[in-house]
Amino acid sequence: MARVSLRILALGAAIGISSVFGLGVASATPSVQTLGIANSEIINVNHRPGHWGPGYRRACTASQAASKARRMGLRNPTVTVRRNVLRVTGWRYGHRSAVVFARARGCPIIR
Repeated sequence: MARVSLRILALGAAIGISSVFGLGVASATPSVQTLGIANSEIINVNHRPGHWGPGYRRACTASQAASKARRMGLRNPTVTVRRNVLRVTGWRYGHRSAVVFARARGCPIIR
């Protein structure tokens, strides 16, 4: 019981000390006028919803899964799209084979 109360006391002290030091740092940050930037020089950036920049892929697509399966050695890949997974079936070494990818960035292999 004494260990638990010491841990709680130490955690509370750590949070209290970090909040005191955090307030001093936040008040020392320069404002926009101290940097010498006028209001007319501020640039507005348009953040469009769904636009993540060049090269960013939110989820694995059927064509990405098929090309990854081709690189893994599957011939004539056929993609079945489900809610959370992409199942790619094809031929490998003369036998029917299947690979299951997750619908995440980079098409991680599940099975």
